[in-house]
Amino acid sequence: MEIQKTQYFSPAAVRPASILILDRDQTPKQITMKGNMTFGRNYPESDCDIRVESQITGRDHGEFVYNMQDDSYSYVDHNSANGSYVNGMLLGKDAPGNGTGVKLSDGDIIRVDRRTLNNPHPEAVLMIFSRSFASDENWNYFQMDFSQPITIGRGETNRIRINDLMASREHAEIRQTNKGVVLYDKKSQNGIGVNGYEIKGRTNIYDHDVIKIGNTTFIIIGSLLIYNNSHSQSGYLSVNIEQKTVNFGKKTLLRDIRFDVDRGDFVLILGGSGAGKTTLVKAILGDGGKTDGKVILDGQNLYANFKSMKSRIGLVPQFLTLRTGDTVWATLMDVADIKLDRKYFSKSDKKQRVEEIINRVGVDSLKNSLIKNLSGGQKKKVSVAAQLIGFQQVFVCDEPDSGLDAASRIQQMEILKEISLNGKIVMVISHEPDDAIDMKTREILFTKVLVLAKSSRDKSGHLAYFGDVKEALEFFHVEKLQDIMLEINPDYEGGRGRGDYYISKFAALRGGAV
Repeated sequence: MEIQKTQYFSPAAVRPASILILDRDQTPKQITMKGNMTFGRNYPESDCDIRVESQITGRDHGEFVYNMQDDSYSYVDHNSANGSYVNGMLLGKDAPGNGTGVKLSDGDIIRVDRRTLNNPHPEAVLMIFSRSFASDENWNYFQMDFSQPITIGRGETNRIRINDLMASREHAEIRQTNKGVVLYDKKSQNGIGVNGYEIKGRTNIYDHDVIKIGNTTFIIIGSLLIYNNSHSQSGYLSVNIEQKTVNFGKKTLLRDIRFDVDRGDFVLILGGSGAGKTTLVKAILGDGGKTDGKVILDGQNLYANFKSMKSRIGLVPQFLTLRTGDTVWATLMDVADIKLDRKYFSKSDKKQRVEEIINRVGVDSLKNSLIKNLSGGQKKKVSVAAQLIGFQQVFVCDEPDSGLDAASRIQQMEILKEISLNGKIVMVISHEPDDAIDMKTREILFTKVLVLAKSSRDKSGHLAYFGDVKEALEFFHVEKLQDIMLEINPDYEGGRGRGDYYISKFAALRGGAV
């Protein structure tokens, strides 16, 4: 069943799926998911895997169903009397979609409650599906009183101070007004999400609302504000493009493009002539023409929440030319000055970010060394560190190896691979994909291959393959990645013209049709 997914802002480390539960006792309980798990009310004879303290929850209320093929979970309501709300949509007895599963993304919200969600039942249950929370996630409690505004941010004067560079120094404010409790965005850099949607300026908030500020999740339970303060970054990209058009919708360039990419993936994008490789890149960046569909990073929809997404997903510029007379530290601080807006990041914030990155990449011992004294491998690590200074989670590269000699192409791909190994998603269009190899092991650096082909039926680009590299070679019956192009390119360009065949073959493999 397809529904409007929550556009949830959840930049934390991708971890095994878990469910955070808040029921009658108002204490966060976290359960790590293991296969199919049933959900229901706690009573002496209950055999449900997940049990909650709630009289409005059925004995066999619902189930979290695991799909091993793509490591995903769906939620199914078991025809319960009170139903289940998934991202505000009611499932259950006499409700739309009864008995069908709703596929879950990181940050999706499941509630058992009465229909007036802004006035929750005393026995209501709130659950958050997560691939971000640590198994030992620490939760803080703040008793809300409105004798003065509740300010939230990185700055020392905030009533709730969060040590999170994704939050602005003065990020948000909560006030009691004559129109209820209002949450204000203090012109933050990365915005605020409430129940999965970015707010514009201000909004009323209610009991059981879920708020996202930077890497931090806030949950309102009665007069309590319960929150964590995760520091790690994440990356889980889901692309679902129904169609992408130009010329005021008169020409469709892409159709039916669906794929999911996880942090650490290094994705090669291949495509036949006119298949839409650059168009796909523009769609992922939210640039150029009208796109029907969704591009979701950690559950946050690019098209719905562009303000908070634009710093997380972008085109890789030309790689930094390192000034040989500068130290590593000075080089990376210069990058921090460029990438981190001084309106939101103080000098100490930038120093903190540079320290974090040089430790992550492993060049801390070199920070006082001059660039000219570094080895080739050390210079590559500094180039990687420079790319990681910002908070970009998805790096999209349109022919970064174009015009380079073989040695430079290999070095460029090694740098991009190193970026992916730092928990980022890297997607590359390349016409020399077989040069992207590990010089020691001779193994291909890419983890995934995405192939686009132009259909002769509708003249649009379609997905002809997405998956692992080894399986891609088997799928196309070739020995080299470059040879995939020969299979799908039209015969008038020297190819075998089998684009339609592979589009249909891949659609059938996924259980669909073209």
